[in-house]
Amino acid sequence: HDHTGVELYTTIFAFEESPMKAGELWAGTDDGRLHISMDGGDNWKEITPGDMPLEGTINSIDLSPHAPGRAFIAVYKYRENDFNPYIFMTNDYGKNWKKLTDGENGIKAPHFVRVVREDRKRKGLLYAGTEFGMYVSFDEGQQWQSFQQNLPVTPITDIALHNNDLVIATQGRSFWIMDDLS
Repeated sequence: HDHTGVELYTTIFAFEESPMKAGELWAGTDDGRLHISMDGGDNWKEITPGDMPLEGTINSIDLSPHAPGRAFIAVYKYRENDFNPYIFMTNDYGKNWKKLTDGENGIKAPHFVRVVREDRKRKGLLYAGTEFGMYVSFDEGQQWQSFQQNLPVTPITDIALHNNDLVIATQGRSFWIMDDLS
């Protein structure tokens, strides 16, 4: 079946291995499906959030260092003209999900989300990279606020936390590092 819109190839776009448990693997695809394996990939279970946008791309998975089974995913669907932000959180290996973006709590369309990361030291402190810059939440995604600092307005494609520094990869504008997050 071919269509004239964007083509989806059921390709794995995001893949993470648990830092807490050997053999725990998470895989997200470009057609909006999320799976987990607890035995090194021998068996997989679908754990896609119920209110996942149909055929949204799971672009990043962040497995929390604070608790087993706690994870965050960033989903976008801009290729089909849906510019809404989508961030989801689970605390129980994907049995239950909470959507952390409603378009009214700080991140609005067209700032679709490409990546989300939880701070490695402070549980509930979240960083989100969008098509138009950075956002931060100090309350586990209940409210988001702009976190541009001296960063140009640019797409944020990835975020890493390293030695208490925030490292941001942008699309076309290089890297940006915020030293000493404390």
